[in-house]
Amino acid sequence: MNGFEKSVRLEGERVVLRPFGLDDAPGLIEVIRAGEDFMPPSFPTVLEAEPIAWFLSEGVHKFQRYGLGIHLAVIGRDTGDLLGTIGLFKVNWEHLTSEVGYGVRPAVRGRGYATEALALVSEWALRGCGLYRVELRAMVTNHASIRVAEKSGYVREGVARGGEREDGANRDMVVFSRIATDPPPPGSRVESGVTGAPRRRSGGAFERLDAQDEEGRPG
Repeated sequence: MNGFEKSVRLEGERVVLRPFGLDDAPGLIEVIRAGEDFMPPSFPTVLEAEPIAWFLSEGVHKFQRYGLGIHLAVIGRDTGDLLGTIGLFKVNWEHLTSEVGYGVRPAVRGRGYATEALALVSEWALRGCGLYRVELRAMVTNHASIRVAEKSGYVREGVARGGEREDGANRDMVVFSRIATDPPPPGSRVESGVTGAPRRRSGGAFERLDAQDEEGRPG
């Protein structure tokens, strides 16, 4: 059963969120060559033409096809450049909940792209997809990601002590959320988007679609 029935395109003032495709190969190759680590762990890290082509045409879309989550490319509206990625993961259609994660290229951080992308995908998830709650987690030391969450209308709920393990140690995570009854952040809008209404999935176990925050790994 597919939780996201159609292709998605969300447009803001400066960014466009859309599915990855073969046209993103040059941008992804540039990211790999530069050793940038903001992409989700499932993305290619080796410069091999066939695996990259398969991933962009097939692999990256599997989570959406199974209703488990979605990866979207963050594209500069005026330039067409690949600025980063954003996605929903841990989607649970029984409880209408998910988590959100994002990553932005180091050269364009601090310019508000992550904030705009997060506001767009959150509005789409809560208004267009029928999800009720979107959760965001960031390490307590990741001040940039915390600011992005706050600017995007997320409510700070508290700290999950030892909520994520990294480099052999458990790290504290700040927990944020937005729910469907929260007002949208000022200025957020989705100019156009095409998606089917989500279908409820049976069962309570869902695979995780790994995604990351503005600093790569939350930390």
